[in-house]
Amino acid sequence: MKVALLHGFPLDERMWEPQREALHDHDVIAPHLYSLGKSMDEWARRAAEQVEGPVVAVGASMGGYCAQRLLAQADVRALVLVGSRADADPPERRRARDETIRLIREEGVERLWETQRPRLFPEDADDRAIERARELTLEQDPEELATGVAAMRDRPDSTALVREVEAPVLVAVGEHDPFFSAEEAQALAASAQQGRAHLFAGCGHLASLQRPDEFNRVLKEFLGNV
Repeated sequence: MKVALLHGFPLDERMWEPQREALHDHDVIAPHLYSLGKSMDEWARRAAEQVEGPVVAVGASMGGYCAQRLLAQADVRALVLVGSRADADPPERRRARDETIRLIREEGVERLWETQRPRLFPEDADDRAIERARELTLEQDPEELATGVAAMRDRPDSTALVREVEAPVLVAVGEHDPFFSAEEAQALAASAQQGRAHLFAGCGHLASLQRPDEFNRVLKEFLGNV
């Protein structure tokens, strides 16, 4: 089965390095989302062009928004959303996105990392995971990051897509994720026809980096049932 790994913000496709070996028996693609266009739907269309056939879409945070739009563009046989909601941004979140774009352009990527660090990982997270996330963030092009924030801000509501898809849906979330609560994850999973939720205890927003062994086990178990 082909697996599309769709990365989160402010990282890139290399965030999935801990998953590559675990998925060695699958055909894996991991596109650089920022380079696929200006909107979430354009990203999904371009990602679908790389798939050519059935695919399992695995999206973390921003990548989960793209994975949901992929439901309308490709033959998605299963969907994994990690720290990713289905509803569109309300006005207050859109304003926060605008502020993030301003910060990136006026204060730089280093300052972006400083603001993102406490949101992405809890205080007791492994230093190696934090440092890897920092490295990836600081290597990003500022304008590509701004494009990514705008794509998240302007994305359509995907609630109906998740509700109507007949494929299995796994909604995973870290216990300490400040962007998406365990209760919201449970509700989103319950809205899907074949949905279930998983809680990564003690985790923040980036479970695949913070707890790669547990994440890989959960993902492989899910894929084994597809």
